[in-house]
Amino acid sequence: MAEPQPFRFFECFALIRLTGRRAKDILELLEIIKLVSKGSIFHHMHQYFIKPSIVPPEFPNDFAGWVADSLGEENLAEGLANLNPFEFENIEDIRSELVRIVTEHLKNYPMPRPCQSGREFMFNEGITIVLPTDIVAATLHDFARALREVDQSSIYFHFYEARLRLGKERDDFSQYVDECLECPGLASRIKSMDPYMYSTEVLREKIIRLIEEVL
Repeated sequence: MAEPQPFRFFECFALIRLTGRRAKDILELLEIIKLVSKGSIFHHMHQYFIKPSIVPPEFPNDFAGWVADSLGEENLAEGLANLNPFEFENIEDIRSELVRIVTEHLKNYPMPRPCQSGREFMFNEGITIVLPTDIVAATLHDFARALREVDQSSIYFHFYEARLRLGKERDDFSQYVDECLECPGLASRIKSMDPYMYSTEVLREKIIRLIEEVL
């Protein structure tokens, strides 16, 4: 039986590009959401996950946070915060759901006042720079060890970003464990973890514990 191909870990960091678009109220936010690039939608829905954190924020995407903090619209903020981007197959579907949530809110609630000057929502784009590391794994033991060593951005890249930006049906970890290490049960448990529920550090520990149960 051939030895499995080693898994090479990559890490990444995000560069932010300003788009020059800004919104001072919900109507402007809605209209710009319809027009901005997919990279901008991805950035504002996902940038929390690339940041090292243990405790999830109250509003895990930029749209929900701005609506709550700058407009004081708690109902809309809650609706936007409940949007799990990892339940969608592509960015356009996320955009459509954002539009639906905001549109429904505008039908049922009076138009709020604009935000104060200087607190407008600034639309940006995230550009992910990906770099290879020297960390590789060819066995489950190696994989658990490597998961402890890699930067948290590596967990983000292989588990979070691989699913949506890269258009993959599952994360890199579960794919490797299934296809190369031939552990479909473990792969299924890793794949079933909801990335929206955990920070990268919490997710790292949970995956390591799953591997240790098998070992």
